[in-house]
Amino acid sequence: MEQTTTKLWNRNFSLLMTVQILAFFVNTTLSFVLPLHILYISGSPALFGTILALAGIPLIMMTPLGGIIADRGKKKRIIFWMDFSTTIVITLYMLLSGFFTDVVPIVIAKLLALNVIQGIYMPTTMASVRFLVPKEKLVPANAVAGMIFSLANATGPAIGTILYARFNLFPILAGSGVIFAIVSIMDLFLRIPHEEQKKTIKVSRMIKNDLSRSIRFLTKEKTAIGKLAIILFLFTIPSVAMIIVGLPVLVTKTLAMDMQLLAISQAVVMGGGLLGGILVGNLEKKLTLNKAHRLLWVCTAAAFAAGLVFVTGAFPWLTFLVITASGFIILLTTQIVLIGVIAYAQLESPPEIVGKVSAVVMSLALAAYPVGQFIFGMLFERLAGLPYLVMFIAVSISAVVALGSRKHFKNLN
Repeated sequence: MEQTTTKLWNRNFSLLMTVQILAFFVNTTLSFVLPLHILYISGSPALFGTILALAGIPLIMMTPLGGIIADRGKKKRIIFWMDFSTTIVITLYMLLSGFFTDVVPIVIAKLLALNVIQGIYMPTTMASVRFLVPKEKLVPANAVAGMIFSLANATGPAIGTILYARFNLFPILAGSGVIFAIVSIMDLFLRIPHEEQKKTIKVSRMIKNDLSRSIRFLTKEKTAIGKLAIILFLFTIPSVAMIIVGLPVLVTKTLAMDMQLLAISQAVVMGGGLLGGILVGNLEKKLTLNKAHRLLWVCTAAAFAAGLVFVTGAFPWLTFLVITASGFIILLTTQIVLIGVIAYAQLESPPEIVGKVSAVVMSLALAAYPVGQFIFGMLFERLAGLPYLVMFIAVSISAVVALGSRKHFKNLN
């Protein structure tokens, strides 16, 4: 059942985006504050870093399952129950305050529970977009959704750090619980078209069949989508994942600058992802996916500039500006490509599996983060005195992927 509206900012799309803004901002804030709280109560930076990495695992694992649930179930009902479940998780944690909440495993369990919910929530809202806007508005609609996600990721940790330093954990939880309760009520007013699919087999068999159907679609029927998803995975490792783990190391360790400058640099870099979403929405006719391989080369050139500035031995401030600008360009270009690939996957997928296909593309992109962070975290530690060498390794990998992607992007319909 397809939507019939001709507007982008129709009632239901506007309401869904409002719900997303509130849910994503609170989720990203909590997802940073909880590991920060673990650092505070444990005093262990190693545990802090480990939890940050582990927190992404349930999100990656649950996203494909979330795509299946999104295609099979009523999207409005799923969105409501995920937001309501988050409210319950936060409330239960608050009720235990003073008894078990400062026990590290309990904090970890809460963080993992939030990411399990998020893994179902993200593909459901993503799959809902197709049914709320006309096909010709799908790219800008996904750009808006991507921009919200990027803005939340860019500002959530900063907001969380400020609030935690000022109020500690409990008021943040209380405010988050209230916001999610309000969002749950707003969910009830959503109207998302739904076409009931027959359920004649067991749930486990249904999940297996749905996964097989989506994998067959990506590997046999529409292989272009599967190849683009793999390209995104391979390119995200030496680009976005590298800069996210590398920026704090380069600014605070190599350049010996303070945390305030790191915060500024991170805000600027994350702003690149936000601008990428804005550009896709406003320049959709000029930014065609057939030319996306050029953006990968731009991203590769930005990483090369960041490595080159360390070779030249430039002044620390100039080096700081160059690596910040390079990170900005990297996130801007990769965000544009990601949004374009997701929109292409949604347009080319049958309605009954659009959620699963979109979830696979997104989960592969997400899976690149912990892989890249682990690899380049090790490289930055082992080659601490040779940061340019780490950057050039990233450039080499990026160049190979960009070169190999050219024919796949140019051959798109």
